[in-house]
Amino acid sequence: MTTRDDLLIDLINRTETEGEGPRITVVTQGVVITGRIAAHRRWATELCERLGDTGLPDERFAEDFSREATEMPAYPPAFLHLHGCQLISGSSSLPTALGQSFRIPLAAISAWSVR
Repeated sequence: MTTRDDLLIDLINRTETEGEGPRITVVTQGVVITGRIAAHRRWATELCERLGDTGLPDERFAEDFSREATEMPAYPPAFLHLHGCQLISGSSSLPTALGQSFRIPLAAISAWSVR
């Protein structure tokens, strides 16, 4: 997103205040990804909980996401946070099912659509 997209920023900010955002499809560097807009805090908290499961080798990284969850989101936001993501198309090494959480810099988004 080389030009500031105030409508997308408004969608992200509304999601921050209401907690749940709409489903969105974005194009980033030729890859099409779909998911639901997630509030920054919810996105980081869910990753913290997933990584914090005892016995998993990734549990030591949960602390980083716990710290991220306590930080106030910047305005204007720099990232779009998604959960329930899926790769729709594109020549990429990304798996078709991207998992529950994904973070995309707004500067990398070239197009988007809400559904």
